[in-house]
Amino acid sequence: MAKRIFITLLGIALMVYGVGMVMLGIVGARATAVITSVRRQGGERDEAVPGRYTYSIGYRFALPDGRSIDGSTTKIGSSVYVKATGGSTAPVRYFKSFPYFNALESHTTPGIGQPIVAIAGGFIVFAENRRR
Repeated sequence: MAKRIFITLLGIALMVYGVGMVMLGIVGARATAVITSVRRQGGERDEAVPGRYTYSIGYRFALPDGRSIDGSTTKIGSSVYVKATGGSTAPVRYFKSFPYFNALESHTTPGIGQPIVAIAGGFIVFAENRRR
């Protein structure tokens, strides 16, 4: 029973994430985030294209009421990258009612990835809870 609840919650989380990222792009408020950290994770990716790495990017943006919100994302890029000096900025989207759900604006543009994540979450919920 606990396994079923856990897997169902995982599926629901995937659906919320997939739909939420699209909704951020449509109705999310805009702000400008300051890049606070850029870290390369692991070594070179094992892909057909050589010289690609995974980067963890941290950012911070201010809300109109003065509160500061931190966020993070991952990005795949080449071996050349700029260290965070506190001067780099990027546009970010967030929900006014829940600013902790936020993402860089480049990740909220509609694409094929978000619906696939939401559909996969729905499939997980359906498969785990159908009558056996």
